[in-house]
Amino acid sequence: MLGHIAGRPSPSWDKIQAIVVLLMSYVALRKVPATGPRPFQRLHNLLRKYTPWQILIGALTTLYAAHHADLLLGLTPAEPEKKMFSRRYTRGYTRGLWILSALDAGFFTSQNIRPKILRDTMSAIFSVFYLFFPKRAVEKNNMMLKVITATHMRRSWEKMLHPVIRLMTWVNAPRLGIRREIAVRLSKGEGYHSDSEVMITILYKGSEEEYASSESIILDIPGGGFVAMRPACHADYLMAWAGQTNVPIVSIDYKKAPEFPFPHGLNECFDIYKMIVATKGACIGLKGAVQPRIAIAGDSAGGTFSASVMNMIIEHRPMLPKPVGLLMVYPCMHVGLDFWISNSDLAVIEEEIERGHIPEDILKARPGRGDGMTLNSKAAFMDDQVLGSSFLRALMVMYIGGDTKLDHKSNYLVSPIYTPDHILAQYPRTYIITGEKDPLVDDSIIFMAKMRRAKRAAGADLESDTLRIVNGVSHAFMQMTGIVPEMKELVRVVGEELLDMIKTPQLQKGEQAWGDASVQSVKEGGEETDLGLVDVRPATLSNPRQTSAAVLKWEQEYTRDAVTIYEHRRVAYLDQLGIDTHDDDSGHI
Repeated sequence: MLGHIAGRPSPSWDKIQAIVVLLMSYVALRKVPATGPRPFQRLHNLLRKYTPWQILIGALTTLYAAHHADLLLGLTPAEPEKKMFSRRYTRGYTRGLWILSALDAGFFTSQNIRPKILRDTMSAIFSVFYLFFPKRAVEKNNMMLKVITATHMRRSWEKMLHPVIRLMTWVNAPRLGIRREIAVRLSKGEGYHSDSEVMITILYKGSEEEYASSESIILDIPGGGFVAMRPACHADYLMAWAGQTNVPIVSIDYKKAPEFPFPHGLNECFDIYKMIVATKGACIGLKGAVQPRIAIAGDSAGGTFSASVMNMIIEHRPMLPKPVGLLMVYPCMHVGLDFWISNSDLAVIEEEIERGHIPEDILKARPGRGDGMTLNSKAAFMDDQVLGSSFLRALMVMYIGGDTKLDHKSNYLVSPIYTPDHILAQYPRTYIITGEKDPLVDDSIIFMAKMRRAKRAAGADLESDTLRIVNGVSHAFMQMTGIVPEMKELVRVVGEELLDMIKTPQLQKGEQAWGDASVQSVKEGGEETDLGLVDVRPATLSNPRQTSAAVLKWEQEYTRDAVTIYEHRRVAYLDQLGIDTHDDDSGHI
């Protein structure tokens, strides 16, 4: 209150107010008679017949009732939490949000405590407190988002490094034969972007000898909003993949923004791929006898980097062997805060609707259809608890940095959604999985639609390219593996997809490796086409999807081919108007 009276509300004024209240309480206890002022003496005599325990419980109950008087008297808006969670998210994801929110708030609250052992202790205590008071956790997190910095994000998002959480991850993880970090040195003199040292985490189920003889690897680019989260923060599902696939997981700890803004981290990821190819894996401890089959995987910002690295691989001269597959989990394909879907993107979606890849009702009755005023998922879910619009803005500003010449609306290494067709046509088998309620879901839909269009025009194989949208979840569901049992099945399904990607290829003819494409001039009617530099060969290049019946059944039950965007927008609009049009279904995950 004092801060608002002074016209400068801030934590400093809140601290002054707290000190003033404590001093007034001290004066009241020391200077006023023990029985209190005259009006309270009668109350004092009345309470003598009650025990201290009864007085304590009565006082706490009275305070609780007063605090929730608006709820008891029906003075609150119509079930706001039902609109936010019960309708929007499944029960499992809602529980995961509750736990992650409490952890975030606990780590935010303790972030300034020293030394580290005391901070770790207090963060656990505060997190337990916020589990019992989830609304306080949301309030704390929303307050932090207004002043969020890279330090705040790292304190909160890297909670997986807390000793207790690391112990829980280790107990629940499969036993691995190899779990270590190595340093890979890059040098400009050898054709790389910088003179730097990049840390790599290697996870493998088998022995050292088996690892050295491996002919396949999964190259993981971990997410974290471009600013936080080392591979260890993703250990729960990375270790699960290592145990499930029996394929080495190689995860890159690239440099983070804002200290290293675009394109530093991206260049490091590309350089690591390039070095693995150049040394046939010897730089990471393989024998180097054969060129390893590589599947690139990334979540969130790591998904963005995965697509951008793919673009760099395709454009590199001399040509580099391409990965056998690309897996992206809730990627950010458009680094920007535009709230509208452009007419050109709508046209791509409509083309996919005609071909049956997207439900027909996706655009029916959508406001502004065809006039450039159709709201996208970032607008529909701008109040998302994980990736709200203010949080997205902070991440993007820190990632892009102060480069005034950078145009994120045309640079397809920043925003892969703008990748030209002649590059998209050369993509290997691609699998994208994202949340139905994710603010970034439209990025994935539009990107996949553009890639299908480009591959179709080039005569490339696109049957194995898959977009799966998980019902009733938003962002960061992979981070819930250790706290929400339902998410373990989702991680297993994604692991099955990786295992199928990395399988031994069955080439029908030719000597080209997986993903290789010859660069020739293709002409139609005497004129070079838009895809004039692409000559892909489906018989040689295809990586057919052959996942198990159990995985296909899971996808059919819990995901969609493409999300019904209009339904998202319609519900969001009706929410704002206070109109409830849905029953409270529990969902599956």
